[in-house]
Formats: sequence, structure tokens, C-alpha cells
Amino acid sequence: MFRPKSTFEQWRIFQAVVDCGGYAQAAEALNKSQSSLNHAVAKLQQSLGVPLLEVRGRKAVLTPAGEIFLKRARQLSQQVEELENLANNLERQWEPQINLYVSVLQPRERLYRALANFYPRSRGCRVNLHERIHCHFNALQVGDLMLSEHLPQDRTGLPLDEVCLLPLCSAEHPLAALTGAVSTEELASHNQISLHPPIHRSVDWNDADDTGWKATHYHEAIAMLKLGLGYAWLPRHLVQEELASGALVPLDLESGNERHLYTYLLTPSADTLGPATELLLRCLRNEYQTDNDK
Repeated sequence: MFRPKSTFEQWRIFQAVVDCGGYAQAAEALNKSQSSLNHAVAKLQQSLGVPLLEVRGRKAVLTPAGEIFLKRARQLSQQVEELENLANNLERQWEPQINLYVSVLQPRERLYRALANFYPRSRGCRVNLHERIHCHFNALQVGDLMLSEHLPQDRTGLPLDEVCLLPLCSAEHPLAALTGAVSTEELASHNQISLHPPIHRSVDWNDADDTGWKATHYHEAIAMLKLGLGYAWLPRHLVQEELASGALVPLDLESGNERHLYTYLLTPSADTLGPATELLLRCLRNEYQTDNDK
């Protein structure tokens, strides 16, 4: 097992001498004798075999090596502080991590704003964001949160977003050259690209049969569409740039040009959430309810 030659207290004193501009000022700030600080830094430099500070008059100046070590020392101090905060939070039942499962359909802007509001108050709690094609409610553990278009019949969830899906293809695809509404029969003769496993039967079945191409992420489906490999139903918010540039074009279908899904915030049991999860849940509710009320 590794045995360090230096102590955390030595690194703390080293930082204080730099931040305060000298040994005398640091001694006053730390309420220690100047000689004890001199000894601690000398011992640190001796154990490392590298000079960290040079004394010029009454000021302590970093050496080139000292500048490198100072940056690492600050990281060490931050990590020690986080460890102690984590221990304190665990003692008070503050969760060390939260699993947040998010559907690939879910728009991200408001979600990220909610996470940004949560972060300064997270007390070291780690958020594990899992993107899923299929979010299975029954697979959630106590304390997990889920943003999904799948709302179980026996559950209620906080409404989040209405997602509009459009039938799209490349501007060079034969479907884009057709005049008038495209019939179901014509559409069935072309390759449909969809996610696998399917998001939702209303938008992800193949309009002809199950012979279409499959992708595991929307960015793959978009890339294939731009190459003219077929058509697909894609969320409008994911293809704004492609629509604006004309790389992808919407199809005019006899069966309808838009399909809509709604996403919800779900948790197995709101009564058993820990304080960190409750805080994140409030951040999410505040973000979505504030926007939805506008």
C-alpha cells in the first residue's frame, strides 16, 4: 500500500503561504507560529525533493515547480472538502447519488436548467443521467426518477413536454420529388428508418411491415436520412438545423404530417425519496411548471 511522504496539513500550509503572500501573513491567518509554518513547508519540500517556494525579502514566491504543485494541491483540498461534506451528508441521510432515466425523445433544455439549479445545492450528490430508448417504469428502484413518454395506467406523472414528430427524408430522396400527398401504398414501398427497440407504436412501426432499417440512436437515423437511405419520423426539436438548411425536408402524407407524444416525470414512490432526490424533484417541477404556466 502506498504510504505518502507528505501530509494534508503541509499542503494546506503551503497554499496559505502562497495565498497570503508570505509566512508571517499566513501564520496570522492560520493562528500558528511562523516557525511552525517554515518547518512544515521545509519538510514538504524535503520529502518531495523539489523546491516549491523562494523567499524574496518578506515575500514567498512560487518556483516553476511550485506553480504546478499548487494547482494540484488546490484540487486535493477540494477533494478532501468534498469527502468530508459527503460523510456529513450521509450521516444526515443525504443520498450519495441519484439515477435519472431520460427518454431519447425528451427535449433537454429545461432539464439541463433544472440540473444547473440543483448543482449548487447538491452537497456532492452525483446525478447519473441514463438516456434510454425505452424507460421501463417497473425497473425503477426507490429513489430513481424518470422522464418518459410511457405513463403507466395506474400512475400519475407531472406533464413535461409535448413532442412533435415529423416524417422526413433527404431533399434528394425520391419521396421529396413527389407532388401532392404521399399515399400509404407509396410510402410503404420505401425504406423506413426507426429506432430499435421502438419508442412507441404510433410513431415507430414500419408503415409497411417490419423490413425497415433500425438505429439505436436518433443521430444515427439522422445521418442515414441525410444520405438518402430512407425516411423516418423524427422529433422536430432534434432536426431544427437540418430543416433550416434544407438537408432534410418534411413529407406531405395522406395519413397526416405530424404525430404527437407527451412526456412525464415519474418516480416509484414520492413518499420514500431522500432529501437530495426531493430537492432535484423540486428543481424539475419548478422549471417545468414555471414554463408551462407562461
